[in-house]
Amino acid sequence: MINGRVTSGVGVFLTLTAFAPQAFGQVLHTNDRWDECAIDLHPSLTQQAWSRFASELGIVTYFRPLASARPLGRKHVEVALLNWGSRIDDADPAWNDTFSHPDSAHWLMDGSSLYIPGLMARAGITDRIDVGAYITRSPGANYGFIGGQLQYSLVNDPERRLAAAGRLSVVTLYGPDEMEASTFGLEFVASTAVSVIEPYIALSGYMSRARETSPDVDLDNETAFGAQATAGVAAQVSVLRLGAEFNLAKVPGVSLKVGFGL
Repeated sequence: MINGRVTSGVGVFLTLTAFAPQAFGQVLHTNDRWDECAIDLHPSLTQQAWSRFASELGIVTYFRPLASARPLGRKHVEVALLNWGSRIDDADPAWNDTFSHPDSAHWLMDGSSLYIPGLMARAGITDRIDVGAYITRSPGANYGFIGGQLQYSLVNDPERRLAAAGRLSVVTLYGPDEMEASTFGLEFVASTAVSVIEPYIALSGYMSRARETSPDVDLDNETAFGAQATAGVAAQVSVLRLGAEFNLAKVPGVSLKVGFGL
């Protein structure tokens, strides 16, 4: 009888351990005002979690054109759909206490990464300078991001198939009335060319700023600095533009691009 109780108790313990994150983890904050997960700061948000949110938001929203270092060229343009993906922990207070959900079973992420799809346009202003713009909006929620990027060609050697460039970027949050946030980036990228494929690597530094304007919390503004390394590949087949890259950072991720260029 005792052995049976011990076995039963062990079974219950193992079951609870297996489901510990769901059973004892963060409780989702719900708000039926929005159809999707929306930015909504909660009184349980601490300064430590707010600081982590500001730091990780900088990586999540960093401007990634998924393009090689080769300049577009004067009067050339590209329009593309991007899907930036980052492996955040949406059960962590940094994300759980900054968002509300349509219901208690609707998490911020569907899968292992948070994906942010958006529209990007790039144009060659001179033989060395390209400019880019990006915009996205979460349907059914209260937030979106808008950004811009300037790329300056440092090396463009078609004979040796080598290119290098520097990039400056900014992405700003818009929509929610409970916080303001921006991410500023500086990047060095180098690439080569193998037929229609252009592998590239990049090193980036960023600064993110977050300021809460919510009546539910009283937190100091946060400024975070970070860095990331990137390995990617861009491909050009006629007018079709494709791209994929892996970002190694505090919050790693994988991003994709499909577009057209002239």
